[in-house]
Amino acid sequence: MAHINCIKDGEIIVFANTLLFSKDALFKCLYWYGDKFHTSVSFADVDNYCVKIKPLSTAAINSEDLELYQQKLERDLIDFQLRDVVTKETQNIRDLIIAKAFSNGEFDEDPPGDVSDPVGFNPSL
Repeated sequence: MAHINCIKDGEIIVFANTLLFSKDALFKCLYWYGDKFHTSVSFADVDNYCVKIKPLSTAAINSEDLELYQQKLERDLIDFQLRDVVTKETQNIRDLIIAKAFSNGEFDEDPPGDVSDPVGFNPSL
């Protein structure tokens, strides 16, 4: 069954494929809508989340604004999924940086080769 994102009865309905969007990314995205919208997530079927957001105050948001929020929600879902991908891909690097920061100097050594700086910074001091 094809699902189509829409606005119905003052509520934005967006479908997100479970293979493309993680649950974590979905909830991180929806957190930022909590100040203006009631949010809900359910399964439309085994392959799709059904995300619904409805304004907390219908007087504050008109139908044109709902269309803009729908577009923003669709972009934000992609944004938070991409952040999730980058976080997973850079986990090893972040772990190494943290290990180095808390190593108490046991791994400190001068880098190989000549280190110089044209403005006179001496990294050996």
